[in-house]
Amino acid sequence: MRNMKFFIYLSFSVALLLTSCGDYYEFDTSEPVPVREMTLPRRVVNLVVGDSYLIPVTFSPAQVTTEAVWWIPADETIARFQNDSVVGVSEGQTVAYVTSVSDRLMDSCLVNVLPEMYVNPKGYIHDMVFYAAVNIHGHVYTKDDENKYIICAYCDNELRGIGKMRQWKGQDYMELRVWSPFYYGELIDLRCYYRGQAKVELFPHPITFDSESHGTLSNLYPLVLDDTAEEYNFGLHFGNDGTYGEGNEQEVMPGE
Repeated sequence: MRNMKFFIYLSFSVALLLTSCGDYYEFDTSEPVPVREMTLPRRVVNLVVGDSYLIPVTFSPAQVTTEAVWWIPADETIARFQNDSVVGVSEGQTVAYVTSVSDRLMDSCLVNVLPEMYVNPKGYIHDMVFYAAVNIHGHVYTKDDENKYIICAYCDNELRGIGKMRQWKGQDYMELRVWSPFYYGELIDLRCYYRGQAKVELFPHPITFDSESHGTLSNLYPLVLDDTAEEYNFGLHFGNDGTYGEGNEQEVMPGE
C-alpha cells in the first residue's frame, strides 16, 4: 500500500510539472529523417563587391530533420560567408563549398565577384563606346535598374567594360566603353548579370571591336535582351566531389 501511494504521488507530481503554467509538453518519439541528397540549384553566384546573396540549398527528402549546413569559401579574400549569405570582398572568382551537418553531403558553386566600378585596369590603348538604349525582356533599363542588372563586355573571357547609366536632356542612356589592345577584330561578348541572383544571360550575337563609337545621344544604339537569350555558366563543369574544371560542352543550368 505504501508503494502504491508513492507511485500515485509521483505520477501526480509529473503530470503537474508537465502542465504547469498552462503548457503541455509532448516528447518527440519520431525517428529523425536523414538527408539523402543536398544540391545547390545554381552553379554560379554573381556579386558586386559589397553585395550579399543568400544561397539557396535544396534537400531531399523535403522533410529532413535538419537543414543546417557549413559554408567554406576557397578564397576569403574574394568572398566570405555571413551566416548562409555570401559577401563579395574583392574582384575575382572562387568556389564556395557547402556541407550538410546531417550525413556530411557536399556540393559547390562558383562565386563570381565583379568590381563596383571599372576603369581600364590593363592600360589598353584602344577603346570603343556604345551610347545605348538597353531593353531587358521588354523592360526599358533606367538608372534605377543598376541595382538589379549589370551589363558587362568581355573579350576572350576578360572583362573589358561595365555599362554606366547617364542622363541627357532627361533621358536615361547607357555608356558602355570597351577597351582592347588591338585596333580591330576582337569579338565582344555582352553579358547581363542579375545582381543579387545566380544568373547571367548573353546578349545575342557577339559584336566586333572596331575602335568606333556606336549610337549617339540623339540616336541611341539598341541593346536588346529578349527571350532568345541563353544563360551563361562560365563553361564550368562541377563534379559530385565538389571540384570544378573546364567543361567541353555548354552545361544547361536549371531554371529559376
